[in-house]
Amino acid sequence: MRTRLRRLPIGRPARRRHVPRRRVWRFWLTGWFGLAALAFANGTLRVVAYQDLVGEIVARQIATNLLIIMIAAYTVALHRRRPLPDTRAALAVGATWTAMTLAFEFGVGHYVFGNPWTTLLADYDLTQGRIWILVPIATLLAPALVRAQQQN
Repeated sequence: MRTRLRRLPIGRPARRRHVPRRRVWRFWLTGWFGLAALAFANGTLRVVAYQDLVGEIVARQIATNLLIIMIAAYTVALHRRRPLPDTRAALAVGATWTAMTLAFEFGVGHYVFGNPWTTLLADYDLTQGRIWILVPIATLLAPALVRAQQQN
């Protein structure tokens, strides 16, 4: 049986199917687990591949920048699959992702691995060359920036 392709009139864009907000939220919130996997892989790569070659501070700076690039690429991929409906939703997703990231980082770091709070906070000390603060900022802004870029 042959299926016919429906032709759209010239000059009229194809309509996107409406996706309920609850499904959009479920998709984007479960997408955070992909971010966590990327961060884990990035940290493993840092320790295994190049930390001994360049030193801990430089390796952490490289890993931070690499993770920001991965967050951007991953967010683009998610947005292509299930676009965020508006800027408000994009900012809410970014804020939720950031809260989940920080809760995981500090919760697991302190309560599971037993790291003291001072050690966990040391990654955010810009005066010591630690630029990890850029990762939560990128996580917060990535959905809104990708949505804005895709709208152009």
